[in-house]
Amino acid sequence: MTDTLTQIPNRLFINNSFDLEFERCKRYQSNFSLILIDIDHFKQVNDNHGHNVGDDVLIDIALILKQNIRQLDLLGRWGGEEFLIICPETTLLQAEIVAEKIREIIEQFEFLEALKLTCSLGVTQSHSTDNKETIFQRADKALYTAKNSGRNQVILEEK
Repeated sequence: MTDTLTQIPNRLFINNSFDLEFERCKRYQSNFSLILIDIDHFKQVNDNHGHNVGDDVLIDIALILKQNIRQLDLLGRWGGEEFLIICPETTLLQAEIVAEKIREIIEQFEFLEALKLTCSLGVTQSHSTDNKETIFQRADKALYTAKNSGRNQVILEEK
């Protein structure tokens, strides 16, 4: 179940992977972190440079993400210009380090047509009292805060 454009797992696959990771963590009383990534002002890329350039940006972002996570981590295209990384056995602060590294790499990367882009990232960690929805809600809330607080930043959402 691969996203045809980016050649990384699609939303269905990453959602199923999340379910498995959630159950594994409950069984073994361990934790994981989620990093939700959104490309800032992506609509303007498509509007100003065309959808082909937008597609190339998504492919480049997927490659950047793939190259900057552990083999153990699970990456998928969450939808549109959003990506999700599941980081097993990772604390909130460890995930923050990964997220900040990704943010800096994307900010410094020169895309096609000399485009410079940024991204906003929401990070959270699972807890034993969580259900699947609350974990996603926290990551989404953190991402929303990042976007509404100026973009191009990592926001942590603790329980």
